[in-house]
Amino acid sequence: MKKRMLALIVFSFLLPQVTIAQVDNQASRQEAIKLVISNYEQAWNRHDAKALAEQYHTDASWVNWFGAYYKGRVEIEKHYQTTHATYFKATQFTTRSVEDITFLKPDMALVHVRTDLSGDERYPGQTFRFRRTILLTNKDGGWRIAAGQNAKLNEGID
Repeated sequence: MKKRMLALIVFSFLLPQVTIAQVDNQASRQEAIKLVISNYEQAWNRHDAKALAEQYHTDASWVNWFGAYYKGRVEIEKHYQTTHATYFKATQFTTRSVEDITFLKPDMALVHVRTDLSGDERYPGQTFRFRRTILLTNKDGGWRIAAGQNAKLNEGID
């Protein structure tokens, strides 16, 4: 009986420590994910296709707002090289908010991000609003985009 009581007392002291560690770990994972989002925005605004592609895992997939599908970092980088040398060369990309980060597993998160894009020379004077759905995973030494899709928001959708 004394051993059980002692174990219960020890466990009761350790439980808050475990909970605090879990909260701290989740907060650090969220910050790491927000850093990927920030790095993406900065690379876009420098029109740096290589730095944009580095935010993706080598086997990532991406669907743009027109529905085009890109598979693998190499293909994604080629897409960014082409678009940023042409109609996206003067664009400004702004992260409006990270709407949510849902951890599906400790090393996998589903994230919704609100963004704006202006300066697309195909649509002079227009600013487009998007909701990006991205799946990030922590493998090969860091958090990166594993898959995602960009949805253009129609007027009136918040």
